[in-house]
Amino acid sequence: MNRRARRNNSDFKLVVFIVFMICLSVVLKQEYDIYKIKKDKEAAETRIAALEKQKKALEEERRQLDDPKYIEKLAREDYNMVGKDEVPIFLVEEKNKAE
Repeated sequence: MNRRARRNNSDFKLVVFIVFMICLSVVLKQEYDIYKIKKDKEAAETRIAALEKQKKALEEERRQLDDPKYIEKLAREDYNMVGKDEVPIFLVEEKNKAE
């Protein structure tokens, strides 16, 4: 009877160990999933903040586009446009002949 009791005790310990390992693996997987979700959430929040900043900049530019002086400034700077009765002057740099 003593042998049988030891074997049952040994089998019980093995079953408990296997159940414990299964539970541990389930808990660890859930913790890893939670970690990934938190990282994804942080990345999404960072992207939202960047998009909100970009939205504010675009709204400011849209507001400025209602101002004729701002449009004139953009036309002069970006497209080298000149006003009526203005003479454009273009400066050309000379290249050194020694080069």
